[in-house]
Amino acid sequence: MNLKIVSLLLLGAGLAMAGEGAHHTDIVPRTVNFLIFAAILYYLIAEPVKNFFKNRSASIAMQLEEVQTKLKRAKEDKEKAQEEVTKAKELAQEILETTKKEIEIMTKELKEHAQQEIALLEKSFEENMELERRKRVRKITQEVLEELFEDKTLELDKQKFVNLIVKKVA
Repeated sequence: MNLKIVSLLLLGAGLAMAGEGAHHTDIVPRTVNFLIFAAILYYLIAEPVKNFFKNRSASIAMQLEEVQTKLKRAKEDKEKAQEEVTKAKELAQEILETTKKEIEIMTKELKEHAQQEIALLEKSFEENMELERRKRVRKITQEVLEELFEDKTLELDKQKFVNLIVKKVA
């Protein structure tokens, strides 16, 4: 290929010289020299320049591929992080619901326990009231009987009378 270019340049230079006729200026030899210089320069520099640009293109392609790989990895990491955030939100919601249910259960248990305590206290109060009422009835009965026995107008057998009253009061 290089040989074809050089021969074309030389042929072009020869045609240019042949067609000039009587006018000879130094433009034609200078042009031929320049074309020869350009052909030699092309012959010497073309391959290294092509290799440089090929290597440069390959390195840019590798860097682009690395960037795309990193971008893909970053997208995957982002998706994983979003999934973890979603799972964390779901877990938080579940914990919140569980906590609400536990609070309801504990509140219900506390109410039941408080109602049982109140019922026990009411029962204890009623039993104490009944006990106090019986004590007062006995005390009043005893006072009435003592007054009656001290009074001489009533002559009954004390033992029979006491037994009769105790049976009625009990």
